[in-house]
Amino acid sequence: MSSPFHIFSWQQPFLPALKQATDLWSDGRPGDAVIIVPHNRPWRYLVDIYAAAGTTGLLPKVLSLPDMVRLWRMHASPVPLRTACLLDRVALLRDCVLDLADEDHELEKRFGKLSPDAFLPWGIRLANLLEELLGQNMVTDDLPFIDEVSPPAAALLGALGRIRDAYVTALAQKGWTTPGHDFWLAARHAEDIPDLLRPADGHPVLLAGFSLLTETEDILLRSLWQAGARVCLHTDPALARYDGEDRPSVHWACHEHVQWLQRWQATARPWETDTPSPVEDAQKWHYFAGYDLHSQLKALQQDLDAPSEASTAILLTHGDLLLPVLHHLPDKEVNISMGYPLDRSPLFHLLDSLFRLHEGRDKDGLFYWRYLLACLRHPYLGMLQATAPEGETESGQSLRPLLRRLERRIRSGRRLVALEDLLDTLAEGEECADVPPGPDGAPPAPSPERALLEDLLHLLLEDFGDVTTLAGLAGALLRLSDFLTRHGQAVWERFPLDAEALYRLVRHCVPELQHNALSGEEMGSRLLHGLARQLLQQQRIPFEADPLGGVQVLGMLESRLLQFDRIFIVDATDDVLPGAPGQDPLLPDSLRRILGLPDARRRERVASHTLYRLCACAHEVHFYWQESQGRSGLMDSKKARSRFVEQLIWAHEQRTGAILKPGTPPLAVATCAVAPMPPRELSLKRNQALQDAMRTFLAAPISPTALDTYLHCPLSFVWKHLCRFRPVQEVNERDDPAEVGSVLHDVLQQLYRPYRGKLVDAGTFDMAVMRAELQRQIERHDLRTQLPPDSLMMFSMAAPRRLEEYLCHQPDATILELEYPLTQVISCNGREYTFKGRLDRLDRREDGLCIVDYKTGTINSPAGALWDDESLFAHMAQVQDARIPLEERRRLAAGIFDQLAEKLRMIQLPAYLCMLHAAGFKDLHDAALVELRDKGREYWLFGPRLDLDNDERIRQCFDVLSLLLWHMEHGPDFTGRPGEGCRWCDYQALCHA
Repeated sequence: MSSPFHIFSWQQPFLPALKQATDLWSDGRPGDAVIIVPHNRPWRYLVDIYAAAGTTGLLPKVLSLPDMVRLWRMHASPVPLRTACLLDRVALLRDCVLDLADEDHELEKRFGKLSPDAFLPWGIRLANLLEELLGQNMVTDDLPFIDEVSPPAAALLGALGRIRDAYVTALAQKGWTTPGHDFWLAARHAEDIPDLLRPADGHPVLLAGFSLLTETEDILLRSLWQAGARVCLHTDPALARYDGEDRPSVHWACHEHVQWLQRWQATARPWETDTPSPVEDAQKWHYFAGYDLHSQLKALQQDLDAPSEASTAILLTHGDLLLPVLHHLPDKEVNISMGYPLDRSPLFHLLDSLFRLHEGRDKDGLFYWRYLLACLRHPYLGMLQATAPEGETESGQSLRPLLRRLERRIRSGRRLVALEDLLDTLAEGEECADVPPGPDGAPPAPSPERALLEDLLHLLLEDFGDVTTLAGLAGALLRLSDFLTRHGQAVWERFPLDAEALYRLVRHCVPELQHNALSGEEMGSRLLHGLARQLLQQQRIPFEADPLGGVQVLGMLESRLLQFDRIFIVDATDDVLPGAPGQDPLLPDSLRRILGLPDARRRERVASHTLYRLCACAHEVHFYWQESQGRSGLMDSKKARSRFVEQLIWAHEQRTGAILKPGTPPLAVATCAVAPMPPRELSLKRNQALQDAMRTFLAAPISPTALDTYLHCPLSFVWKHLCRFRPVQEVNERDDPAEVGSVLHDVLQQLYRPYRGKLVDAGTFDMAVMRAELQRQIERHDLRTQLPPDSLMMFSMAAPRRLEEYLCHQPDATILELEYPLTQVISCNGREYTFKGRLDRLDRREDGLCIVDYKTGTINSPAGALWDDESLFAHMAQVQDARIPLEERRRLAAGIFDQLAEKLRMIQLPAYLCMLHAAGFKDLHDAALVELRDKGREYWLFGPRLDLDNDERIRQCFDVLSLLLWHMEHGPDFTGRPGEGCRWCDYQALCHA
């Protein structure tokens, strides 16, 4: 005889009342009772409740719903069945689809000639859909003419009924089952109840804490209820007074229980008839709107600091919050009863980096340098230790120094890296270390660290590169895990979370990759790695959930049936509570209702009952969420508070008759004082250390290029030449202007070399010779591997034209020097300086000697109107006047330097003219920059100035150079000059530090 539903008020704790009901219905023998619950977590709490009551003897047997279904299926099935993994199911479905394609034109068209690996994405979606259909006990027909999905999806839906029937038949033939198939098989034998589950006198069966049921769950639980099982619902107490005539208002989150009563034609009875009506205002509600996760966690930390003996639970709306929350908890006992996603662990990051490394490998087996660095820089590899040589008691050395050497080699190399280059780098490092040769002059044996790193490189780059099947990938993962375990024992002992992640990989993921129906089929690397990633992402790293004292940290689903006095719900945003439906290209959410499958509305009802039941029996409830807008990701993404929070705030406003204003209790908001950043001058004071470094620099040979750096930005000069900060070295993946410039310089040097000391003009050069020389230099500089393909193509097309335009407009000149090295002492400011440089070319033109310097970038007039500014040169002379006080000269020099930097684009050409003059060259006339990137136009330093003779020009060059050197040695400070060049400056980050 069916019993009424027993309604346990959700304003009162459920498990203590369930314990009382079990004791009552089992006549004080709880060991004879069976309790069926949605999940296993309540069992631990029931054990504690019985222990606190001093119960001795057997405790009730608690079964989760999946355990009950598995027991039922084993009772109904005459032979044991093997549970097929996801890949087994996909392989089975592929065979079913191909068999049906012989008689179905659309299936034949879309999947008949599709490669096995191309079917896998559709097969995974189809397998998941069939799991839901079996779990809902649905026998569906084909769904033809569905135009809301892509053609492959429409073809599968058009044969869905036939695929489902063929799939169930194939499972039976192979002796396989699946979780959904277990529910379906058990539902087909719902009348044949296993003995353990059949209610009887002295053997009560309780169905406790369920809310929404699937079709198969409904069939199985109804069969138990009709056999005498008792249904215990933790819900709105108004449901106990629900009847056909007088229907009190039942909370909307409990409407599924109302439908359940109506569907089973059951009656409801309150468990405690004298339960006082709760007073909603007695509960304390707190809401906090933060601007990111950090602000939420700070508020959570402050709220938890308040002393309280009440039971406390922190509920996380998604697993990514676990570690950030743990870092912000007070120093208290913490109990964690939710799993941490393995895909957030360092182990997954290592494997993901390794997978991306091989997915980016080119056809020649070369590896992209960024992916290679991401793999080699992983902390697991740096903590590996080589075995100490025999006879030594100390532990071996770690691989970190050798890995850093490889990193420097990779960063200074090319975009694509070969394994042989890495091995050569390791060998060269030991050759430089003067390792003694072996016996008979044989090459010395590699050090233990080098041998270990070479083995690791072969494992990472060769073993994983040779993988073509899932079984091969599983073997490579096993070898990697064994390598990490043997040579990183200290790591796993110190970091148990990482050790557990490695255990999950070896004991759960690898066997599923190794033992399935697709394990021997060849697949592309991207598909192999994608399947491995999917398996890893499904894994959770469990925590020990005992004992139950202290602060409880759990997920929303783990909180079902439990009760806490204080609850703190973190990141209560609408995208996770209740959550947005995923994008399914096979069966979008809009089509799920057609098949009667759970849609977004059903998922919302499940989440609402879980949340409101938990809040109803709590004394204090805190919600935290993010309302700011950011880029993306866990820390700063666009968020909106949950619709459930909106409803709770609305209910509060209904009770109080007032709108809640942000910043007014109970709706708090994160606040922070925002003030504009004060302007900060980009300068460094000239302290003694910088002054000493400057004097050392000026005492050594000076490069005119370094003077150009000082002219453009003294602060950048300090970072580079005085502090000697090295910029972060990275492979250049963009255009390489320096290498392109070297190629063009070498081409022009080779073209002009035969004409040294001879007169050249516009008709001197053979363009065929120029093109051949350009190709030779491209090959010599290996430009094909240093430039992106599109840049190389543009350079190969544009460079011959630009050189031809320049050579065809070559003015009459006698070539005196090519790539002329020059080191010269120059007297300035009463002292001598040594300058060192290299001239691209020295010509004799009509008016005298001219310096020619090639430039491949954009250039402007080197000096502009500088030479006409007589007042500026007069002030330069004042700076040299020793009769003026030094401080006054410093202030004067500072202003003049700024003007000079605005008018003089570069000091390199004036410095070259001064160097040649000091070297004894006569009749120096001018210097020019040649813009090779365009038409080879010459930009002259002085230009056609008839009012200046050659001696006057040289004097002005000396004046400019003297001022610059005086400012370098005596200037008050080193001030940065922000401008367009900051975008390419290697030290721009230091200006904002």
